[in-house]
Amino acid sequence: MRTSGLFCAAGVLLLLAAAGAGLAEDAVKTAPATHKVLLENEHVRVLDIHVPAGGHALTHTHAAGYLAVAMTDCHMRFSYPGGRVSESTLHAGEVVWSDPVTHSAENLGPGECHVLNVEPKDVQAAKR
Repeated sequence: MRTSGLFCAAGVLLLLAAAGAGLAEDAVKTAPATHKVLLENEHVRVLDIHVPAGGHALTHTHAAGYLAVAMTDCHMRFSYPGGRVSESTLHAGEVVWSDPVTHSAENLGPGECHVLNVEPKDVQAAKR
């Protein structure tokens, strides 16, 4: 009886983990109102991101990392699996790189955050 309870608990944990993994999808799928594809080819995908003040982007994954180009000043809060939270401020014209990540985002600034994300498609190239 005790062993079957352990198997049941393990099964529930696996289902929860699988459900959580399913939430971490492509940003264009989870936030189509804010994330649009500008260009996509065999090498890169360029996203045009517009997050209004107080707006959110649901949990999504950048499997190969991304290069972000701030078109406006942005003050964002990022939340990560496991509960870690960070804040980041970018100024218009600033360019930053992010390693592969799964996160959600919230615009804390007074105005729209407009960013272009360039995502490499070749994961091996992104690791170099």
